[in-house]
Order: sequence, then structure tokens, then C-alpha cells
Amino acid sequence: MSKAKINPRRQVCTGEDVKRAENRGIETGIRQALKMALYILLDKHGAPAEDVQELAAEFGWLAERINEGRISWSFVDRVLKENDVEVRLR
Repeated sequence: MSKAKINPRRQVCTGEDVKRAENRGIETGIRQALKMALYILLDKHGAPAEDVQELAAEFGWLAERINEGRISWSFVDRVLKENDVEVRLR
């Protein structure tokens, strides 16, 4: 006798599997948003490639500090607000 096929949509996944998938989605979204920002700086604002590369490295540095808990999102929000930088999506 052969085993019955298992519908992959009915397979049980653990909370860890769900969290891992969620984190992958978040990382992908952030990476794509960063790519858009860097593209705009290069293409629309004529920023030198060296400056854009340096900015990309700074994004990586900040992301690591946020992941480590050494810098909080509320701190980032406060610094942006103090400098009159508003983040809006259409």
C-alpha cells in the first residue's frame, strides 16, 4: 500500500516555522525599501555612488544595533521628529 498524499496546505507548522517565515518577509520588505531609497538617491538626486554605498553600510549598521536592542525604534522616531523628518506612504 502506498501512503496517502498530504496536502501541503494542511501540514502542521510550528510557531517557530511561522516566526521564521514572518522574519523572512520582514527582512525582504526592508531590503526592498532600502533598495528603493538608494535607487532614488542615485537616479533622481544624482548622489555619488560612493556616498550611496556608505549610506547602505550605515543602514546595515543601524539594523544590527536595532536587532541587538542597543538602539530602539522610539529613539529613531524621536531623532527624525526633532529634525522635522516625516515618513509617510501615499
